[in-house]
Amino acid sequence: MKRYTLARRCAQLSVLVVFCMLPWINGAGFGQIRGSLFSLHFFGLPFADPVAALQVAAEGMMTAGALLWGAVYSLILALLLGRVFCSWVCPYGFLSELLYSLAGRRNRPKAVAKRETASTQHAVAFAAKGCLFLAGLSLAIFLEYPVLNVLGMPGELSLIPVLVWQGAGVLFLLWALALPAAALVLEAISGKRLWCRYVCPQSVLLGAAARCLPAKAPGLRIGWTATQCSCRGEVPCRAACPLQLNPRRPDGPERRDCTVCGECLRACESRGGALGWRVFHRQADRPEE
Repeated sequence: MKRYTLARRCAQLSVLVVFCMLPWINGAGFGQIRGSLFSLHFFGLPFADPVAALQVAAEGMMTAGALLWGAVYSLILALLLGRVFCSWVCPYGFLSELLYSLAGRRNRPKAVAKRETASTQHAVAFAAKGCLFLAGLSLAIFLEYPVLNVLGMPGELSLIPVLVWQGAGVLFLLWALALPAAALVLEAISGKRLWCRYVCPQSVLLGAAARCLPAKAPGLRIGWTATQCSCRGEVPCRAACPLQLNPRRPDGPERRDCTVCGECLRACESRGGALGWRVFHRQADRPEE
């Protein structure tokens, strides 16, 4: 499991480095990877932010084929693999996780809410994001401007190197960095992944797509085998989760919210390995305690 975490960190860091260097790489003539996390061409395959594509379509503008198909591909990946974008690609997610780790939150004992309370909290968090998403989409239609892109941290951060390459002024760059920096400072103070849980518009569509996978359909999941679980009254897997999800459920952690980071599996590895990756759904043999 440590190898999985190392591979994920390498992927996150590689994405960050590539986008920091991409304008200069493209300027040197390499065009196999071009664009931003709003709209990306990756060795001939288009990928796009579904929120950005939806805003363009909702504004009544003709959506470019590459943007439309890129959004479809992104949602299909979320359907089959869950929110892997959030834990493997998103530069803001990487910085937020790094800050969370440096703060030592995982190593501190936490009071974990009861199952019913935690479930309600996550439902409220997703509903809050959903309301913000609908309000932003309505405003985008009214103003004929993609308002939600301002809240799209992955795309905004991937555009910073482009602004530097184009010679943008210092004040303009500071303005572009103001919101991500403010969000990270707030998360450092609170010790919680507030942006990902309560604000991020991309996570609304990606989470909804992940949740739509039928129970018996093949797709990446985290599963819980109750008979292998040696924890009695302890919840190290829930304490390890950056989003405070509960993996000890018959269906594993809620796919709508889970970013497939694997931190719960790391915590469980030395305690019997009751949690593991699954492609096919398998019902747990007893409910969560």
